[in-house]
Amino acid sequence: MGYKIDCKYGAALLFLWLVMPSPAKAVALPDSRVGNLQVTEVWSRPTPPAASVGVVYLSITNSGKQADRLLDASSSIAGKVEIHESLNVKGAMQMRAVTYVECPPGTTVKIEPGGLHVMLIGLTRPLVAGTVFPLTLQFRDAGALTLRVPVEARE
Repeated sequence: MGYKIDCKYGAALLFLWLVMPSPAKAVALPDSRVGNLQVTEVWSRPTPPAASVGVVYLSITNSGKQADRLLDASSSIAGKVEIHESLNVKGAMQMRAVTYVECPPGTTVKIEPGGLHVMLIGLTRPLVAGTVFPLTLQFRDAGALTLRVPVEARE
């Protein structure tokens, strides 16, 4: 027996599933570094088989004395990758693309459910729990960093 969901409600449910906070804590992976930046807590949620979008979360710590910026991201498993933020506009949650993410010195920027997140648009395959895929982050000063993103089912 299958369930039928009206398209406008299905899109809303998918949006909530992608950006709502998860009560589970991210599992620390081996550190990934480029310049003065350290990227940790990298993960992605599994997607339904027919989904065309996915999401990646991570943390960026800048141990340097100068600010840097995350300018872009790319992955071979998506036609396009964008950095988005979730906003509450008049009581409705919305997403919008941002042109960059500021990484101030001496701070950690959290790209996490309910806030900033990396959107994978036009997935070439579903994201399946237990698999890993590449994601390249491009920073203004530190340069490019390619990560291995684990797909994890979290509550």
